[in-house]
Amino acid sequence: MMDPLEDGSNREVEAVVDLLRKRAPLLELLADGARDQRDLRDELGVSRSTVYKSLQQLRDAGLVAERDGVYALTGFGRLAWQRHDDYLARLRRLDAGRRLLETLPADQQFPPTLFERGRITVPGRHAPERPLDRLSELGGKADHLRVLSPSGMPRFLASIHENVEAGKQTAQIVVESDAIPRLRSGYDRFDTAVGAEGFELRVISNELPYALVLFDEADVGLFGYEEGVLVGAAFSDDPDALSWGERIFQRTVERSKKI
Repeated sequence: MMDPLEDGSNREVEAVVDLLRKRAPLLELLADGARDQRDLRDELGVSRSTVYKSLQQLRDAGLVAERDGVYALTGFGRLAWQRHDDYLARLRRLDAGRRLLETLPADQQFPPTLFERGRITVPGRHAPERPLDRLSELGGKADHLRVLSPSGMPRFLASIHENVEAGKQTAQIVVESDAIPRLRSGYDRFDTAVGAEGFELRVISNELPYALVLFDEADVGLFGYEEGVLVGAAFSDDPDALSWGERIFQRTVERSKKI
């Protein structure tokens, strides 16, 4: 049985993909509503012949239909444009998180939805704390935090402990064993925090290649580091990303020990 995407059919699909890319400005206008040629010329600032030729190509491909001089996307055209637009949006998010992706272990599998549908947050020139600001925002709303972190995120330890003592939050944190001295010296109530009900600190002898935070069962955050410096984070409420995060967290907990 012949594959429906072989030979001629495959060439037709490639032609549609090429048109979606080349005629994106025109298709974007038609996605907002039907237009006549004059409207399209005025909006795009191009010649009559250019608009005419573009519309003919889109009609021949079944993406656009004309009625009484007014042009509109067909059902196929609207769906194809939506999928194309979604693809570009995902690609832009991946590009924004390129440096973050390069910090992650090549031998581990990460859910594509974490990056394609998630929110990529990277430090900006005038907003270097942007990923941590997002972490603080989500963390302040969560009833339960589950954290894997090479350093233990020392800047948040005091606030997490405060929330636990106030009965606003519970937390389970796994850190590298080498991080404990820094946490102890940087927080004068470290021993009190470790003994607090609802606050569980665990250590693992292995290196943690990234930080992972689960905010209740609603959001997951993945943080990438380059030579100890935070380069970005991805946040997502996608079910696949959450399920992945929970599996990674549980496997790490099983290899750790409680302080």
